[in-house]
Amino acid sequence: MKQKLQHLFLLAFFIALQVHAQTSDFENINLPAPPPGGVWNGSDFSGGFSSGGMYFTNSYDSSFGGYWASGFACSSISDSVTTGFTNLYAARTGTGFNGSQNYAVAQQNAMAYQNNQLIDVVFNGFYVTNGTYAYYSMRDGDAFARKFGDTTGTNSGLPQGSYPDFFKLTIRGYLNGILNNDSVEFYLADYRFSDDNLDYIVDTWQWVDCSNIGVFDSVVFKLSSSDNGMFGMNTPAFFCIDNLEIQPTVGLKSAKFDHMNSLFYPNPASNLLHFNHDVHNGISQLTIYNANGQAVLDQNCLGIKTLSIEQLPIGMYMVEMKGSAGIKRQKLIKQ
Repeated sequence: MKQKLQHLFLLAFFIALQVHAQTSDFENINLPAPPPGGVWNGSDFSGGFSSGGMYFTNSYDSSFGGYWASGFACSSISDSVTTGFTNLYAARTGTGFNGSQNYAVAQQNAMAYQNNQLIDVVFNGFYVTNGTYAYYSMRDGDAFARKFGDTTGTNSGLPQGSYPDFFKLTIRGYLNGILNNDSVEFYLADYRFSDDNLDYIVDTWQWVDCSNIGVFDSVVFKLSSSDNGMFGMNTPAFFCIDNLEIQPTVGLKSAKFDHMNSLFYPNPASNLLHFNHDVHNGISQLTIYNANGQAVLDQNCLGIKTLSIEQLPIGMYMVEMKGSAGIKRQKLIKQ
């Protein structure tokens, strides 16, 4: 009777969750108020930040005096007019969505994870705009990038201003390490119209519907451009997001995510992982990957009952176990 009541309570709890979307608005990140505002760029080496049920990964490199190497930063900078790389962390809008203070800035291949451990989650969407740096680079050109539409040197034979440039954001979801077949594309700039008057570079917050991605546990943001050179994309590979929204679904996660069927527990974990040997019987090799896909731990795991992860920085990881039983993967949150 007691177990039945507990089940009914959990069911009611998850149904209640289903009607409440979680929004990453980044206002929980403590930043100076604009003007001019400030930025968190990962220089504390924490590996990322959380907001609204999501964890946004970050990598900071200490070489050359230190720089933001990949992932996400969080900004309240209001400078929407200064051109160039020195204004890397500003949104063209000058504020977050709907005039809010904070927003996130992302680089090529930035990755974020959802933090819900007990229930499946779908990706509703988010607001996006160009950063100030990328916006002016596309509009006017700079030392590396061509002015969008400019036909100079292209040998295209098109009238000036008619080159079919574009700057595209592609969003892909993962579930349990498997890439979702569906993706979402959004053009941050599009000069491919036959009527040049329709060409545009996004300079307001625009909603991107990601509902077709479905249930996910992580998402990656990829950029592509028509302006490329011998070293890759010339367009500055940065964009800004705000009010990213996820939607919990009714019911528990599938059995492979619960305690009895997980590869390890607890999750999140701080120091030790305890392995469920009934689940990974026949598994012999363990590899842990960081948010950038780099292997940070690789070892034989036959007979191992516990593993210390105390040396790993706080952040999101993927644990992969291989053996005669095949390959199994599970997300790990190190806190």
